[in-house]
Amino acid sequence: MRLWRVYRQAFGPGLDGAGGLYKPGRWHSQGKPVTYFGASPAIVVLERLVHLDPANLESDLMLGMFEGDLSMVDAGDLHLVIDLLGNVELTRDAGDQFLSKKSACLMRVNSVILPEEFSFVFNPLHMDASKIALVSERPFAFDERLL
Repeated sequence: MRLWRVYRQAFGPGLDGAGGLYKPGRWHSQGKPVTYFGASPAIVVLERLVHLDPANLESDLMLGMFEGDLSMVDAGDLHLVIDLLGNVELTRDAGDQFLSKKSACLMRVNSVILPEEFSFVFNPLHMDASKIALVSERPFAFDERLL
């Protein structure tokens, strides 16, 4: 499986899930180790862009491609998921349950920005977590027309 991620070079690829310890996300509560990936470079760029503060634009962004043979569960039917996406408490609860059960390393979820695209919630505490590897990376900068 091929996965994508935009991350700060200063912090590395984030495979340890440390970012989830400091703030909550769509699919996890604060204090949970977790890493988010995307199914394509385009969706990870859009996901990063939506959380971007142009006044504090990071200059050390990297676009990384990862590969691994990881176990996966699916969050569910697109129409049900679209209804769920509007309620962050429900998505966090679903993500927290996924992380604590450790039934799979990845949970495939629909993107809130573009529900036809997929993001992945990665559990770094799952036994398969060591099977993912950074295959390639390159410096990434947002085209100024997007900002």
